[in-house]
Amino acid sequence: MVKNAIIWIFGLGIALVSGLTAAGAITKNTAPELAVSLHPANGFASETLASNSLKVAVAANGGLFPDSVDPAAVTFAKQAFRSEPITPEAIGVFALANTEGNKREIMREAFALSRRQQLVTGWMILDAGSREDIPAILSYYDTMLRTSSSAASVVIPTIAGALSNTSFIEPFADLLAKGPPWARRFWETVAVTPGSIENAARLRERLFTPNEENESYRDSSLINALVTSERFEAADTLYQMLAGDKNTRSPLHNGSFEHEPEYPPFDWQLFSNGEYGAAITGGSLQLSAIPSSGGVFARQLVKLPRAIFEISVKSDAGISDDATISIEIKCAEKLATTPQPIRISLTGTLTARQISNEQSECRFYWLELVGRSAERGGGFDVNLDSIALRLK
Repeated sequence: MVKNAIIWIFGLGIALVSGLTAAGAITKNTAPELAVSLHPANGFASETLASNSLKVAVAANGGLFPDSVDPAAVTFAKQAFRSEPITPEAIGVFALANTEGNKREIMREAFALSRRQQLVTGWMILDAGSREDIPAILSYYDTMLRTSSSAASVVIPTIAGALSNTSFIEPFADLLAKGPPWARRFWETVAVTPGSIENAARLRERLFTPNEENESYRDSSLINALVTSERFEAADTLYQMLAGDKNTRSPLHNGSFEHEPEYPPFDWQLFSNGEYGAAITGGSLQLSAIPSSGGVFARQLVKLPRAIFEISVKSDAGISDDATISIEIKCAEKLATTPQPIRISLTGTLTARQISNEQSECRFYWLELVGRSAERGGGFDVNLDSIALRLK
């Protein structure tokens, strides 16, 4: 499993090198041929010629570094090194022309001279992949992200996809704990990478610290991605950790509407359009609708054990005659035998009812607040003081 993941990221590394090197061969220093013909010798121009020759060969070889290097490129590399010893790409070309035993050490020297040379960094990534050295792979990708703004569009999806393998969790944790500048974009990307979101949740748990202040995380997006893919347990575990003191022992969270939703749908997920909507204001849930409009105003994903519950809803002034409002509870999981949805109509200032989950295999339910205003009425504005769900 680990080997397969390494091969996969190794392959993406090859694609990355191919793209970067092809672009580099076109855009770097426009007239090095003229520069090398002048005296005194221009070592950097010779380095450019040697580097461009190798980049063209890599691009033509499908992103793979060739087994042999053009002798002319080696000659330019030697000229560059004689004139300017600090020429990392020339050293890289010379390294690839060397024997396998010396190649890695020489490349390391080139990398130590400059971490901005994509040709050298690309080779280091592929070499780390061939040795199945996950921390080294991520370290070199980190280097590329820090030194090249254009690399992010390829590198970030690559490493986000690599997180689909659990072997990458700890190396990622060590790297992200250092607060790299690309962390925010990484969390944005991994939340929309289906194969990686469950391990992303484990990685987030690994990095969590109480009272943390880190704007890089995209916790709400990650929770929603887990719920959308029906990874309810992983989403619930992440929510419980993040909610901390705001959480309660009740299956229903923020039932008294004391704070704005922070991590929907485990906290209230509110819906609104031009005809109807819901908002939490001043410790109450406000529902509003124009005539002949309605739908789902709010919902929450709740985890219910096998037990009997009582649900109660309090309204400050009751439910108007122009409003039809109810609580609907339905299983969120896809099961062979799904329990029938429960619908509870709200009336007066207090509605209470017992429900049983004792015989159900379902654990995660959508608790939805739905409503509609009368066609010939004046619409409605209803305030709910609280919704409680308690074990009996």
